[in-house]
Amino acid sequence: MGFLVFLVLMLLCFIAGIAVTIFVQWYLFNLYIDKLPYVGPASKPVIAPFSLPKAVLEEEPLGKEPAGSINALLQFLFQECRNTKRVRKWFRHRLSLELEELLTRTTTGKLFEKIVLRDLDLGSHLPAIRSIEVKTLSVDPGTKLIEEVELCLDLEYSGGFQLSIDASTRLSKLAHVSVKVNELSGKGMLKFTRYPYTHWCFSFYNDPTLQLEVETQFQGRSWAQVNSIIANQIRKSLKRKHTLPFYKIRYKPFFVKPEIDSLVEEEETQPGLLELTVVEATRLSSSPGPVFCNVAIDSSAWIELTHSGTASYLTVDVSVTKQPGPHIGINFKQEFISDKYQVGVVVESVSNPLCQDLKSGDIVVMVEGKNVQSLSALNKIIKQCQNKVTLRVERKLKLVLGNEDKVNQGETFGLRSRSIAAGDKTDSDSSNPPSSSDSPAKRSISGSPEHSKGIPRLSLCSDAEMEASKPQMFSTKDVPFSKVVQFNETFKINVLPDHKYVNLSVWSRGAEKNNLLGHISLPVKPHCCPPSPGHHVAMYSLLPPNPNLTTSIGNSLASHPGFEPCLCFGDVLLSFAFTGTGSSPGNQTSTSSPPTPAPSSSSSSTALPEIPEIISGPKHDFVRTHFEKVTQCGFCFKKIWLKDALQCEGCLMSCHKKCAVKAQAGPGCARTNPRRPSVQPEIITTPPDDINAQLYKREPSVGSSERSGLGSLLSGLKRAGSASSLAPPDLVSLPSSPSHSPSQSRKASVVEENLFSLRSGEQINDVLEALLSRPHDEGLMDAAKASGKMLFADFPPNVRKGKIDEMMSKIKHEIDAESQNHAALQREEQNSENATTKAKIAFLVGKSEERLQALTVLMLHCCAGLQDTREGEEAS
Repeated sequence: MGFLVFLVLMLLCFIAGIAVTIFVQWYLFNLYIDKLPYVGPASKPVIAPFSLPKAVLEEEPLGKEPAGSINALLQFLFQECRNTKRVRKWFRHRLSLELEELLTRTTTGKLFEKIVLRDLDLGSHLPAIRSIEVKTLSVDPGTKLIEEVELCLDLEYSGGFQLSIDASTRLSKLAHVSVKVNELSGKGMLKFTRYPYTHWCFSFYNDPTLQLEVETQFQGRSWAQVNSIIANQIRKSLKRKHTLPFYKIRYKPFFVKPEIDSLVEEEETQPGLLELTVVEATRLSSSPGPVFCNVAIDSSAWIELTHSGTASYLTVDVSVTKQPGPHIGINFKQEFISDKYQVGVVVESVSNPLCQDLKSGDIVVMVEGKNVQSLSALNKIIKQCQNKVTLRVERKLKLVLGNEDKVNQGETFGLRSRSIAAGDKTDSDSSNPPSSSDSPAKRSISGSPEHSKGIPRLSLCSDAEMEASKPQMFSTKDVPFSKVVQFNETFKINVLPDHKYVNLSVWSRGAEKNNLLGHISLPVKPHCCPPSPGHHVAMYSLLPPNPNLTTSIGNSLASHPGFEPCLCFGDVLLSFAFTGTGSSPGNQTSTSSPPTPAPSSSSSSTALPEIPEIISGPKHDFVRTHFEKVTQCGFCFKKIWLKDALQCEGCLMSCHKKCAVKAQAGPGCARTNPRRPSVQPEIITTPPDDINAQLYKREPSVGSSERSGLGSLLSGLKRAGSASSLAPPDLVSLPSSPSHSPSQSRKASVVEENLFSLRSGEQINDVLEALLSRPHDEGLMDAAKASGKMLFADFPPNVRKGKIDEMMSKIKHEIDAESQNHAALQREEQNSENATTKAKIAFLVGKSEERLQALTVLMLHCCAGLQDTREGEEAS
């Protein structure tokens, strides 16, 4: 018994010794590992530049060579693949396309109704290459990249490729044609090139030797008389399409264009950290200045973000599907745009349920790549479009001053937008009627971006909402232009659930204006958030900055079939590395703050507050309305003949009574947006009265034949929160009813009095004093438009246009100066703590806004005169 206990103790001691030894060794090993410096995985993608191997550089590539090894390889591949379903399907598809082209684009095809491929035999072998010669091998001395390779192939074929087709003539007769290739030989060119983009092509240098065996049957009977005609047509087609200088630009199977996966709107992006590396950009359009790249992440895809006058605009591309009938379901109007100091075409209302990306108030810049400045030009282009119309519009955003990020105030940020969730309404816009004109004073509440030291932040939400979600925008350093522009900059982006697109644009730095070279918008989930760890590298072709450039591009390859003009604007190489936070995609909040980019002395980043989606009312507010003339239904696009129908009080959509239920089930009301209390003084414009009752009447007077007068009256303005109104700033000002407008006697006295006459820039101050003495007269905007047609009307068109341009330049200078003064007063009012001082500054702010309104009326008067001059030139 004692011996057994002794054995057990020995066994336990032996096991304990092993355990202690292993533990001590593991401890010492971990101690040694911890003392080593932490390296971790590569923080940047490792992308080695391309270089030719020494064996290729040392040997002479030019000269004729035998092709025995290539022939053996190709013949083996053909032997194993010729009867596979995939190969035969590809040949049938290609031949079907050729037959369809023969049927639709040639004179011979007019005799047939239908041509069908019946049988196909790929032959016994592939064409044999008797010799191969490198005609051209072009290597760029700077980048060491192969730019072009041209091979000369001496081909010989006798494999017996055969096909037969059935054709149905227009006389209800059936024909059968069988063609067999007995011999085909000649020298062919096989060229691979990367300019203007990567592609390949094949064509014969001279007419090849072609021996054909043709059999023809008509109604089941042999028809040998047309055999030679068909053989000659095939030879002519071969010469016309596949003999130099004619060839077709090809891509597959070597070069497949990367397709941008469509984004599913219902899906949310997994939050996390995205490391985006802009490696390089190649084959960009020629640029005299340095090149830089902008990267942004947001809920929509943008073209660019620009600052104009006293507002900021997003450039958006919208595709509109035309409805059956003459109308497209969009109402446009031509009006003066105070922020741009010009007359433009504005979207008034949208009744097309298929066009939810277009918003009321959008400024139409281009239609199908053509600039538009008038309604007549827009209607002319739209009528010429078939099924789809592409509009490029500018959407105004509200400005909120922010000096956190110092950037170049004249810089244009390249962001692309096909659609944007947020509308263009400010806090006070939702109470304005559709016919009210936006004033520059309303736009200048947050100051003019042209005079602010920091870039204005774009916001339609409160500070708490802005801190919850901040899309980031980054800019690379300036790099000199070359064939391969190396950026090699990494940005860390905090991805939130509502982020949908990564917008990238490449710009050329200019002395006065930056030029957009190309852009690309990538959906975040399918492209930028790879499921596996590590860096994922992909190359994308840049889209043209202007859709019209794809049709006007002058390239020598444009006449060849297969040419893609959209690929001629370069490409960009990107690397993505995504690290998820582990939260569910449905979680809308993120506790981590947005990461900052890697420190770099030459790169800059700007964090812009998110533009949250304004939730519109889901239902229309229809009221029964009697129309004075025949109106069109906004849902079915048919006329309302009885003039008694429903009209939405929010978006002014007219609708049949029978269509009301269907319209309620469709897209919501476009104008019914919830309001938030505004912490800034707001300006509310009351709806103008009947224009016909407010038109200006010229009073004949002595010496007035040489003076062009404006019965220019300032529109009724109410400013909540200023010294001129003791209403609390949080109260919502509603537009006054036309029945409560000033009396007709006051209007008559105003209209009859000629307040001023504009003949020189020195009279602007005198005119402003007259306008400021009547700050609450209604109808001045309409009167300014009507009387502007008489401005400098007694001068010749060229002289008149020059005088109006000179006057507009002086007024614009006054508006810019007053906007700067207004922004300074606002900042002083916000920073002031003394109630008395704050009240005095608020009074000055109100006076500044009134002066801005008066200057806007003057600018509108001049724009109306300039528009009248252009219409006169077009009519002549």
